[in-house]
Amino acid sequence: MTFHSAYRNAALTPDYAFARAHLLPLFLDVLRAHALDLEMSGTLHAGQALAALRQLRDFQPGDTDPAIPDLFYTLDREIARVSPAGAGALRTALSRNDLDMTVYRLVARGRLMTTMRAVLRLRITLLALAERERDTVIVAFTHHQPAQPTTLGHYLAAAENAVARDSARLEGALGRVNRSPLGAVALAGSSHPLNREYAATLLGFDGPVENTLDAVAGGDWQVEIAGTVSTCATTLSRVVYDLLDWAARGLITLADGLVQGSSVMPQKRNPITLEHARTRLSRTLGAAQTVVYANHNIPFGDVNDVGTDVQEPLWTLWQTFGQALELLDASLNGVSVNRAAWRALADHSESTLTELADVLARRSGDFRGAHQLAQALLASIHAQGRTLAQATDADLRALAPALDIPDGLVVDALDTAAFVTRRTTLGGPAPAALAAHLSLAADRLAADRMHLDVRAQQFAEARQVLWKEGTE
Repeated sequence: MTFHSAYRNAALTPDYAFARAHLLPLFLDVLRAHALDLEMSGTLHAGQALAALRQLRDFQPGDTDPAIPDLFYTLDREIARVSPAGAGALRTALSRNDLDMTVYRLVARGRLMTTMRAVLRLRITLLALAERERDTVIVAFTHHQPAQPTTLGHYLAAAENAVARDSARLEGALGRVNRSPLGAVALAGSSHPLNREYAATLLGFDGPVENTLDAVAGGDWQVEIAGTVSTCATTLSRVVYDLLDWAARGLITLADGLVQGSSVMPQKRNPITLEHARTRLSRTLGAAQTVVYANHNIPFGDVNDVGTDVQEPLWTLWQTFGQALELLDASLNGVSVNRAAWRALADHSESTLTELADVLARRSGDFRGAHQLAQALLASIHAQGRTLAQATDADLRALAPALDIPDGLVVDALDTAAFVTRRTTLGGPAPAALAAHLSLAADRLAADRMHLDVRAQQFAEARQVLWKEGTE
């Protein structure tokens, strides 16, 4: 058949180039698993198919042939050249539908594993930096206004806490992706005695997709990947926003090699890697939406929308998100923190007023009244052209003469470092509380790394067995 130039140029040629570049080894893996299943079931000439596939394991196809639509038929022709009988056997109980979907899940599994490792590396960096900056007092903002003092370590631990949930989401997605469509054939399975569980094990899957129609029609695993990666990208974009803001105010500085100068302004050290991380996170969200829309409002059956056509957006999703993770990790690894500037900002932010209200409430038992008195003190100080740091016990006594105010109460309550050390609530920034959190986070990270290593070993061993089976 000769395909129309529009079909070939707009679809077949780019799809073939993508499959040849990214999917070829996985096609061979799946075909081998199918051949082994056929051999186990006693299919005639299945052994010849296995021999042909082993011979073609390092096969590199050339440019697309106008008479051949895609990579599968290119492989089919090459297998037939090596072993006509083997090629005939291999087509038994095999559809492009279950073959493609199995390959697509395998590539998603591999890219998920790569992404999970990159997320773990970023978490390692966040925790190491949190440990280093556990005593660095900063002022945290709410609604774009100075709110309360905390530490940079507390902030970074909070970011890692959120990203740790992304690791859990990615691991959950991996479990749902890691199911084999192979043996579903077109959609209804086959009358040949296939062993779908055996084929799934050969490919390192946790088992087959239970329903053969779902095996070739389901795209929810793609949408789940898009959503999970989007969640992580959105959280990290907020961290990047803060990092860029801090860099603009001289609170942090990126290392040489991670900044760019200006062709006009000699003093510039532009935090360019953070800007590139931000744009790649945005592009990740765009690719994720493409994946979602590819799955939207289509029949629940085998269609190109959730098959061939969605593979490049998924690949773009992995690529751009991976670049963002790499850039952000490098930026944090090479960051310098201006602790003196942070402390000065915190000391002059008037953000310790909460503690004064808390101290007054502990004496009176009335936080509402204490809150109002603290507000009144701030208003009085401002009316005199002074800052909160200049407030004294006398100022407070003038506003509340009936209140017993011991000497030093105001200065002690407004001390920035003391504000932090008093926040001993579970998960707070006080040294002991933060140390406990960092220890918990480190244990969780170690467990996540172990789970990922176990998965990687499972997949690697399965592939070794796959290409060893049938050779002895």
